[in-house]
Parts: sequence; structure tokens; C-alpha cells
Amino acid sequence: MDKEPTEKLISTIMQHVSLLPEMQEQLLSHIFIKKIFKDQYLSLHEKDHFYVHSGILKKLDPDTGDIAHFIVEGDFGIFPSEKDTYSFVGLEPCTIVVIRVNDIDSLLSRYRQLITPYRHMIFDWAQQRQRRISLMLLPAGERKAAMLERLGPNYNRIQNKDLASYLKISEGYFSKLQL
Repeated sequence: MDKEPTEKLISTIMQHVSLLPEMQEQLLSHIFIKKIFKDQYLSLHEKDHFYVHSGILKKLDPDTGDIAHFIVEGDFGIFPSEKDTYSFVGLEPCTIVVIRVNDIDSLLSRYRQLITPYRHMIFDWAQQRQRRISLMLLPAGERKAAMLERLGPNYNRIQNKDLASYLKISEGYFSKLQL
């Protein structure tokens, strides 16, 4: 297994909770690396958790073209149910670290001290999903500025048409908005 993505994942987790070596080994024994190309759909099982080591994903409704979220390097995601019309698509080549939901349940039951940090991670994930609702209440220029602030340098790695779709602004109007 590629060491760099797994080491980065462990480092990210350890910013929130201490992991004993045994816990790290258990976690690493349950994860796998998935690589996808630009414009390739991410295929996982419902509720699988993933960590984007490199690249950017968009959560896209292929029928409407609506983009619900961007998941950038260092972010976590949860794969949607089969009933969800949205899919994750690579905006560029991506390296993704995946853990199955059943393995998460097993690790949490074995290492109960991980439950609170896990809940914090899920809460943070949910808050990130809700940010789009708050953005839609702002004028278009403020939406664009808030998006730039949230994405930081990743903003320039995403095409204007995708950013405009996410913000519910026409691409032409989006490109004219000053920051």
C-alpha cells in the first residue's frame, strides 16, 4: 500500500485524537487506496467514508448538472446511498483513502475513545454540507468571495463553470463578478 496517503491520513486524524500504535495498525489494516482519473466517477459502497489525499472531487447530479459540493485534498466524505441522484466525479486525478462503514463500526466498538472525535468529524462534515444553503442567501458577489475564501488556493483548480453551477450563478455572470 502507498505509504504517503496513509501517513497523511494518520497525521490528520492525530490532529484531533491520539492514536496508539495498535490503533494505527488496526486502522491501516482496514483502509485501501483508490485512484481515479479526471472526469471518472468514484465508485464505492453506500456510507463508505473516504479521505481525499490528492485531487478534487465534485458531487454532481449528472441529470441536472447541479454541483452540491467540492471535496478537496485533506477533506473527508461519505459516499451517498444508491437512492441519491448525486455522484462524486474527479475534477483532476485523485488519490482517495477509503474505509468501509462496517470497518468504522468495528473500530469504534473496539476503541470507544474514538467515538467523540468521530462525532466531531461527522458534525464538521455536516456543517460543510450546510454551508451551501447559507451561501445561497448572499448576493452573488458575496457568494463568490465566500467560496474563494473557503477553497483558498484550490479555487483556481476548479473551472468557472463548476464554481458557477455550485453557486447557482450563470457562468457568464460569474466571470464578470469582481472580488
